[in-house]
Amino acid sequence: MTAPRFGELPAAAGGPSPAAEHPSDRRPARPEPAEGPTADPPALGRPKGRPPTADPPALSRAKGRPLGRSAASLLVALLAAALIAPAFVLGQSDEEPPEEGDAGTATSAELPLPQLTEGPTGPLELEIYGPTRELYRIAVPPLGGHATAAQEARDVAKNDLRLSSLFRLVDGTAGVGDPDDLGVEPTLWMDAGAQGVIKGTVELDGGDMTMTLRLFEMVRGDGAVLERTYDGSRSEIRSDVHDFINEVLLYFTGLRGIFGSRILFARPTSRESKDIFSVGMDGHGMKQWTRDQGKCIIPNWGPPGTVLYTAFEGDWAKLYRSDRTEPLLSEPGLNMGASIQGDKMAVVLTRDGNAEIYLATVEGELLARLTFNDAIDVSPIWAPGGGRLAFVSDRDGTPQIYVMNADGSGQSRVTFRGSYNQTPSWCGHCDAPSLTFAGRDGGTFDVFTVEIGTGTMRRLTQFQGSNADPTWSPDGRLIGFYSSRGGIYLMNTEGLNQNRVLGGFAETLRWAR
Repeated sequence: MTAPRFGELPAAAGGPSPAAEHPSDRRPARPEPAEGPTADPPALGRPKGRPPTADPPALSRAKGRPLGRSAASLLVALLAAALIAPAFVLGQSDEEPPEEGDAGTATSAELPLPQLTEGPTGPLELEIYGPTRELYRIAVPPLGGHATAAQEARDVAKNDLRLSSLFRLVDGTAGVGDPDDLGVEPTLWMDAGAQGVIKGTVELDGGDMTMTLRLFEMVRGDGAVLERTYDGSRSEIRSDVHDFINEVLLYFTGLRGIFGSRILFARPTSRESKDIFSVGMDGHGMKQWTRDQGKCIIPNWGPPGTVLYTAFEGDWAKLYRSDRTEPLLSEPGLNMGASIQGDKMAVVLTRDGNAEIYLATVEGELLARLTFNDAIDVSPIWAPGGGRLAFVSDRDGTPQIYVMNADGSGQSRVTFRGSYNQTPSWCGHCDAPSLTFAGRDGGTFDVFTVEIGTGTMRRLTQFQGSNADPTWSPDGRLIGFYSSRGGIYLMNTEGLNQNRVLGGFAETLRWAR
């Protein structure tokens, strides 16, 4: 295992180039913290004299309690990440933000071939985790019908399969025959190395489109194992192909794919302003959510069809919802970092002179204060199901990842390696509750994962620039992050198959669930 630059953070299991090989399960054990036992850090208890978390008087504002030096330092660092020039924070290139829909330059990493097990009657089952797994070899030959529309559909399908990290694309011309013929010759395709083939046609009639897509498995013979027909407009080709590939993933893994889902982020639009954007996970269909509000930062998904974000007005930072003109929360000081779960919202306020996490309704009514200490508590994020929150606190001296129950009880530290860990994001489909986060090693950030119960950490990036603001995909198969290599990247949960999907700077990424 490659040694880290200092003895606290683990090295990426694959060495300097995570694209070179699968990380093994050689996971570093969690060390004891420098002071105190790992199971009961002394700073986790509530300072004496503080009210219990659920007591309404906790919402009364303390008068003039200043930020401590440590707390102020973390809060300044947090705001610096959102406000200072990106080049200072993560070594941003001078590249201009791409035009809407620009997918950037993909840099796909090679992955080993997959191990397959054949059920007695069902489809081949893909082993989607593990250092020795192989990738299912699939071909997407040219589609029939309208040439331009068919090429567009084929390109989308191939890109989705590549980004999924579950398939290896093989030559799509070996057994193609007539593109308008929706059948296959299994022997020809098996000789070409394909285990599966996707064929189809796209017909246009004015602005109307009809597309038929079929999946074949060579071991099943010449009959399609999956077929879908889509009727709509030409503009729906991309979304319809996403839907079909999601069905392909469901067929092989039992879990539907998430192509068509979107990633939310903030980026500078001028020297004086930042705005909130979202983009499809494949880098297409970028949407701008804010304009002419100065610096808009720390976005998150709100109620359906909306986003939450913080905008600065004078010395205050107010919380907004995209479907309203008035602030959702405008308590004195900072109102930021909102995360919703159902009809509840966790949010960071400095109304009492210190950054603490509060519980509120999605309409902005404060319900309870969840954290009580002189340190900074920020970046709350709900676990799937809403039973717990992860957050960042420097209560033990440096920023670390913590978890707590939804009512503020059971606060415990999760990360014990590294001196600066931030921006947690939950996995929605991991076997054990897990988080991904960014940890600082020397002068750069890298992406890690940690299992909540065991504290086991895995490093996913190393020696590839600075990599920050990771966000887990809704299906738990992929992690998105910003890299100083120049854009938003996707990778699998082993740190492999890293692909840039959108060029330009981005921060505080949030993948829609």
